[in-house]
Amino acid sequence: MSSLKPRQILFISLTFLACAPRLVHAESEAAAQEEAAPELPKYVPYDASPAKKKIWNFAIGPYLIIPFMTGSVTLRNQPVDVNVNTGDILKALNWGLFLYFEAAHPKFSIITDLLYVNLGRGAQLPVSNRPADLTIQQVAAEAVFLGRIVNWFELGFGGRVNFVQSGLTAPAGTVLPSINLDLRQTWFDPLMALRLSVPFKDRHWRLGVYFDFGGFGLGSTYAWKVQPYAGYRFDGIKGHRVFELALAFRAFGMKYETGSGANRYVYDLIMYGPVIGFLFHF
Repeated sequence: MSSLKPRQILFISLTFLACAPRLVHAESEAAAQEEAAPELPKYVPYDASPAKKKIWNFAIGPYLIIPFMTGSVTLRNQPVDVNVNTGDILKALNWGLFLYFEAAHPKFSIITDLLYVNLGRGAQLPVSNRPADLTIQQVAAEAVFLGRIVNWFELGFGGRVNFVQSGLTAPAGTVLPSINLDLRQTWFDPLMALRLSVPFKDRHWRLGVYFDFGGFGLGSTYAWKVQPYAGYRFDGIKGHRVFELALAFRAFGMKYETGSGANRYVYDLIMYGPVIGFLFHF
C-alpha cells in the first residue's frame, strides 16, 4: 500500500481542524436541548379545585334524613311491630344528630358517619293487643377506609359500633301483669364497602352511589346500607368552592339477635328516606 504524500497529509489535517468545532458545537446543542426538556405535569388530586391544588381534601357537615321505618323489636320475648312513616317519627322524635366527615386523598378516602336518634311512640302488643309505649335510643358510629382502584371505583372495609337502648311499658291487663322493660345492647359490625362515582370535568358536581354490607354473624346477623347521592359545590371567594348542597336517598337496615327464651332480644329494623346535607369543604 502506497504511503500518503505530504500534501495529502496536510489537506486531511486542515479538513479535520475545520470540522472539529462544528462537531463540538452540535454535541453542545444536543446536550442543551436535553437539559431544557420540560418536566411532565404533576398529578392533580381528582377533587381539588383549580384555584387551590392540594393533596388532602376534607368535607364535614350535618345532614337530615326524612325517615320511614319498618320492622320489629323483640324485648324479653315480647315482639313489637314498628311500621311508621315520617309524620309518626317526627312526632315520636325527641331529638337526633346526623354528622358526616370525609378525608380524601388521590389514592384513598376515609369516611366517618355518626347517627343518633331518640324515639318514643305508642305501640300495640301483637298477641294481647294491649297498648304499650316503646322507646328506642340508637347510636351508630361508623368509619370506612376506601382505596381508589380507578378514578370512579373505590373498594374498602371498616366497621360500625351500634348502641341501642329499648324500653317497653304496658299496663296490666285482666289476666296479664304490667310490663316495664329497659334493655341496652352494644355490638360491633365489620363492614365491606364500595363507592361508584361519576368523574365530572366540571368540578361543581358530585354524583355516585355508596354501598356497604356487614355483620356476618360477628355482630349483627346482617347489616347493610345503600345511598345514591348528588352534590353541587358553589363558587366562593377567589374560586374556593367551600359549601356544598347534597341530596341523597338512604336505606339501611340490620338484624341483631341475642339471648333465648324469656331473655330473647331481636332488633330487626329498616330505615329509609331522602337525605339533605350541607357540607363544608376545606
